[in-house]
Amino acid sequence: MTRRRGLIAGVRALAARRHGPVVEAAIGVGALLAYNLAKARTGGSIDEGIRNARRIVELEKRLGVFVEPAMQRLVLRGTWSRRIWGTAYLSSQLVVLPLTLRLAYRRLPHAYPAIRTLAIIAWSGGVAWYARQPVAPPRMVPGIGIEDSVSDGVIPMDHPIVRLVYHPVAAMPSLHVGMAPVVAWTIWSATTRPSLRAAAVAYPLAVATTVVVTGNHFLADIAGGLAIVAPAAAAARWISRAPGIPGTPEDA
Repeated sequence: MTRRRGLIAGVRALAARRHGPVVEAAIGVGALLAYNLAKARTGGSIDEGIRNARRIVELEKRLGVFVEPAMQRLVLRGTWSRRIWGTAYLSSQLVVLPLTLRLAYRRLPHAYPAIRTLAIIAWSGGVAWYARQPVAPPRMVPGIGIEDSVSDGVIPMDHPIVRLVYHPVAAMPSLHVGMAPVVAWTIWSATTRPSLRAAAVAYPLAVATTVVVTGNHFLADIAGGLAIVAPAAAAARWISRAPGIPGTPEDA
């Protein structure tokens, strides 16, 4: 028991610190790469993913919230529209989130350990969910009225290189949307400029729209992403408040 408590205290002490930029960059890149590689190799078959996706469609129809086809028809207009929305989908996870972590590191030093730890916990929870319940994205499910607007875009999702860090039946939960409120909070807290704060407020809704109109996620996937991130935030907050660590909230 004493050894276990010591191990937990050691992990908390490590996670609660804001390390040097090189170490933090290595942690961030390593964690993001590990998440994507694990996701690419986790989960069941495409057939199983499509079966689970059809169950989500039936559930949303019973609840009267199956609006994904209508949203896609309303928003997607022509080739360039598809490319812009497809690029936005990929950028939210691979560009915006890393830049947000960098912003938090520079502007929010006391909050940064919790934000970084939150991301790692959320990614780990997502991988566990993908393994437990593989779900195909709407664009892969025949006959439900949703087009594949991504595979033929600027970065085809079915390209062999992309498949190294992407699993076709890892749609539930949507961590794109789950992490969007974290991005919004970070930007809001790091600046007082009205234009940037307005962008921060709009960002979660923009990401939710993006994942739906590109055919990558159902509304249910959005709920799943938020369900992962909320407890991850609570856990990260507890970890980042490790007692005795200079600069953490308890010692500030």
